[in-house]
Amino acid sequence: MSLLEQIQHEVLYLPPEKQQEVLDFVRFLRERLTVRQPARRAPLSAHPAFGSWRGRKVDALKYQEERRAEWEGQDEGAL
Repeated sequence: MSLLEQIQHEVLYLPPEKQQEVLDFVRFLRERLTVRQPARRAPLSAHPAFGSWRGRKVDALKYQEERRAEWEGQDEGAL
């Protein structure tokens, strides 16, 4: 017997007012499912730091590589 069939079987033996309560509860559960939608995130371009390198006369990739090389050198020296 499927879950749905089990629920139907049990509800058949309830008085009408209790069947109405079951229906109300099922509707409540469905409403909760549809209301809870993940919030949309703002696009990255809306972040205050977006474009902070624009206008600088620095190669961002070269800068990143230099910083990583520094960090890697510090890690090796710390061992």
